[in-house]
Amino acid sequence: MRPLDATMSEDNGSGEDEAGGVQSVDTTVRLLSALVDVGTPLSLKAVAERAEMQPPKAHRYLVSLCRSGLAERDAITGGYRLGPLAVRMGLAAIRHLNVVREAGPTLASLRDELGFTAGLAVWGAAGPTFVRFEETNDALIISGRPGSVMPILTSSTGRVFGAYLARSLTGAFIERELAGAPHPGATPTGATQRMSMQDVEALFEDVRQHRMARVQGDLNPGLHGLSAPLFDHAGAIVGVITVMGSAGLIDTRREGRNASVLAARAEEVSRRMGWGP
Repeated sequence: MRPLDATMSEDNGSGEDEAGGVQSVDTTVRLLSALVDVGTPLSLKAVAERAEMQPPKAHRYLVSLCRSGLAERDAITGGYRLGPLAVRMGLAAIRHLNVVREAGPTLASLRDELGFTAGLAVWGAAGPTFVRFEETNDALIISGRPGSVMPILTSSTGRVFGAYLARSLTGAFIERELAGAPHPGATPTGATQRMSMQDVEALFEDVRQHRMARVQGDLNPGLHGLSAPLFDHAGAIVGVITVMGSAGLIDTRREGRNASVLAARAEEVSRRMGWGP
């Protein structure tokens, strides 16, 4: 990699600000940020406007960024876009992302903030599978352990996966549940046997519309839950965060505080995974 040239340090002599940072680096980040999420190359004027700096200054930095490979100019339009080194850096960051690691601290925060058990599930070979819990002392939740597999249609966790995953992955599970196949740990309610595929599609559409699923005793009477999806850089679902509690204690209204806090925390995790709405 060729180092950024001396034009990066022209501002304010040493380039250091009062807070102990390096202004040239801050400026570089502003310019690179201006090129992120842009589908077509940007003109110098457009880059400068997005970075909130004068075009001559932006041009000096862009020259060095192009030399380093962090940016490049389109041969036809002359516009600027992220360069091959920036792309490699982005891919390297993605490879190091792990939804369990990124979401882990959020579960404990949710439990402490809301006072209810919080769990993280991923899609496994057997379907929606919890991989981590942060529990309260609620006796109804003591059966929840890492490795627990949830149904798709009668758990809020499963409904989120059903709403966002391809039917090629979920179809067989949905068909079995509609046929009334028993699910381990579930109290039979017969609810799924009364559902049609049209009902299933409407259920999933509702989840997508609100980016959240809720159940009130659908899986186990007396146990209510709220679930929100976690997305990666490509917008694909990589996990689901669920908060759960006893009926009469947990508020599962979508306009309630629990739903609002859960949605905000799930979005924070998704952003750390590279997702942008």
